[in-house]
Amino acid sequence: MNFQTILDMIAARRKAFTFLAFLLLIAVGIEAYLATYQRPELAKRQQEWFARRDSLARGETEVDATRYQRGMRDLEQFRKLLIPKRDFAAALGRIYETANRNSLSLQGITYKPGQLIKGTQVLPYVVSFQVSGKYGAVKNFLVDMARFPEMVTVDTMTIGNNKATQEKVDLKLQTTVYLLTEGA
Repeated sequence: MNFQTILDMIAARRKAFTFLAFLLLIAVGIEAYLATYQRPELAKRQQEWFARRDSLARGETEVDATRYQRGMRDLEQFRKLLIPKRDFAAALGRIYETANRNSLSLQGITYKPGQLIKGTQVLPYVVSFQVSGKYGAVKNFLVDMARFPEMVTVDTMTIGNNKATQEKVDLKLQTTVYLLTEGA
């Protein structure tokens, strides 16, 4: 059988060979689809399934893994809110700047370190101070204090006016500033 005989057979049965070529083309296309997309996706899904099955066999649930990931993300966000101990003076400076920006007089700041929180590198400092000025300015100062991006909590607040005829009020604040010690 030579090449000319094959060409004669193709010419005699043109429709049948066209149909066979079409089927061959479809088979090659399907195989290419399976090799490039479906088999890798199947392998990935099988690995996920086996990992999930193994975690369930160890007593974990999907909820545990999700909760753990959420907890780690929350812990990272919490750490971003802590003030490095070396920046404590800058944080006190921001309190002075905030009082000055609101046209308040600040009668000094006192601070006292607390005990290192067990199992962490977080050191709370109790910071107390008093500001005086107009009531609207004191209100704005409190709003600005609440907007501090760092971990500063207001523990106690006392507001008073010694003279009923003056618009000036005194605000005493006791806050806790949470610092991240070195080595954390």
